[in-house]
Amino acid sequence: MSSLCPLCGKNKSDEALFCDECEKKIRNEYEVKMPGRLNFAENASQPVAEKGVASTEEEVPILDNEVDLNIDNADSFSRKHKHGKRKGVVFGCVLLVCMLGAFSFVYKQHVTRQTQERIIWDVAMGANTVNGYLAYMNEYPNGKHFAEAEAKMKALKDREAAAWENLKTSKNITEFQDFLQQYPESPYRSLVSNRLDSLMWIDAYTANTAQRYSEYMVAVESGELPGNYYHEAQKRFEMLFQSYPVSTEESDKIKAVIEGFYGALSDEDYNKLAEYLAPKVYRFFNKGTDSRDNILKGLQLAKAKNPDSAVRFIPNLDALQYEKTPDDRVRVNVPLVKQYGGEEGPTRTVSGYIGHIEMDGGGHVVSIYETKPYGAER
Repeated sequence: MSSLCPLCGKNKSDEALFCDECEKKIRNEYEVKMPGRLNFAENASQPVAEKGVASTEEEVPILDNEVDLNIDNADSFSRKHKHGKRKGVVFGCVLLVCMLGAFSFVYKQHVTRQTQERIIWDVAMGANTVNGYLAYMNEYPNGKHFAEAEAKMKALKDREAAAWENLKTSKNITEFQDFLQQYPESPYRSLVSNRLDSLMWIDAYTANTAQRYSEYMVAVESGELPGNYYHEAQKRFEMLFQSYPVSTEESDKIKAVIEGFYGALSDEDYNKLAEYLAPKVYRFFNKGTDSRDNILKGLQLAKAKNPDSAVRFIPNLDALQYEKTPDDRVRVNVPLVKQYGGEEGPTRTVSGYIGHIEMDGGGHVVSIYETKPYGAER
């Protein structure tokens, strides 16, 4: 007895699931082990008993399930293989991104360092100072401009040392100011500043005017000078600064008295000098209260002892400062220059004196003394 094969429709035996050709094909292509002849006794509606034949209780496996299982296994393997490929691709992409990121970071660091080096070098070139080049060299010991920075720094040091040697014998204020401006961080800065301070102080008290003392004080207050003579300048400024309201007529009369008094004192014209002195003088230079006559006699005696000595008093009337007191007296401060010498003329000129004169209401001198130059011989 035979039936049709479910795959190809050809005849097959009742005991077989497929025909011989399909069974061989299944074994070869799917590597499935085909069962032997099948016994359908258990599937019959009523059991058939044959004499001498024992019924079997073995269950026959269903081929379709085994085929599906193997197909599922093949699909699972394919999916795993594809999934593995996808994981490899993803890992490769991640690795590539990381490598690109690392390269980009290193490149940016390199470019940033080059940019920073160029900026610091430009700053050093712009400042053109020893410390500027030294800062670049310390920051970039293997820098592109290291050798150039070293050469420029050495040239600056040599030029700075030569300039300092020149200043040791110079009295030119401008040269000192130029040095400080050109070499702001020089090791000689304090020496140059102190020397400049002295020169500007000498210049101020040589002029001996309120304006020049004011200029010196402004230079100190701005930080240009250390101000070794600031308090002296301030004191002299206050002496010479005209704060009292000035009357031209009154000022001219005062100047005439001052000019006449110092002229007579310089010429040793004691008769003329008597016209400017009050009968009683409360202070005459280093002497206390005395009469006019005694003062004149003392001057004549001093002249007799030192006939070759002479002093000329030169008041700066344009810088004269005065004020009036409640009792109608006039107090005058006037810058003075003294020329020392003899019959052959002056041998030494000293600036920086300030004469302090007090006059009564009639224009007569009742007191006179002076402030000597700072550091002058006494």
